[in-house]
Amino acid sequence: MNPLNEFINQLPDYFGIFLLMLSTFLIGYYAAWSIQRSKYSKIVKKIKRQANLNKLNNLSPNISDIETIFTEIKPKIVEVVKQTQQETIDRNKEEALAKSAEEIVEKARTSFITYTKNKPELNFENFGYGSKENKDDLTQINGIGPYIEQRLNEIGIYNYDQISRFKEEDIRILTELIDFFPGRIERDNWIAQAESLKTY
Repeated sequence: MNPLNEFINQLPDYFGIFLLMLSTFLIGYYAAWSIQRSKYSKIVKKIKRQANLNKLNNLSPNISDIETIFTEIKPKIVEVVKQTQQETIDRNKEEALAKSAEEIVEKARTSFITYTKNKPELNFENFGYGSKENKDDLTQINGIGPYIEQRLNEIGIYNYDQISRFKEEDIRILTELIDFFPGRIERDNWIAQAESLKTY
C-alpha cells in the first residue's frame, strides 16, 4: 500500500513533467512547420506565377502572318547577334592578350638563356660540400618549395649547414643559377632559418 501512495503523491510531478515535454514538442513541431511552410511557399508562388504566364501565352491568338512574326522576333534576333559579336570580340581580345603574354615570356626566356650562357659557378670552399647521404629537408626553410629544393640539389646544395654559411657573393650567384627573384633569399632570411634548423 505504501508504494501505491507514493506513486499517487508523485502523480502531479509526473503530470507536470509530461506537460512540459508535450509543450516543448509542440513548440518545436510548429516552429519547424512554419519555417518549412514559409520556405516552400515562395517556391509554390513562383511555380504558380510561371504556370499563369504559360496559360496567358497559350491563350494568345495564333499568328499566321510571316511578316508579323518577323517584326516581333527581329529585335530579339538583333540583340542576340550583337551579344554574340561582342562575345566574339572579347574572346579574340583575350586570345590576343594570352598569345602576346606567351610571346613575351618566350622572348624573355630565350633572351635570358642567351644572356646567361656562361653562368657563374659557386665557390663551395666558402660554405662546404654536401651530398645526398647528408641531405636535409630544405623545404622546411620558408621560401624553398619542392622545385627550388630540387634545383638546389642539382647544384650541390643539400643541407642546412651549407645554407647557413652562405656569403653575399654565394647568394648572388645562387640566385642567378636557380633563376630566383633577386633579393628573395635575403628577404626570406634563408641563412638564419638554416642556422636554427641545423641544430635540431
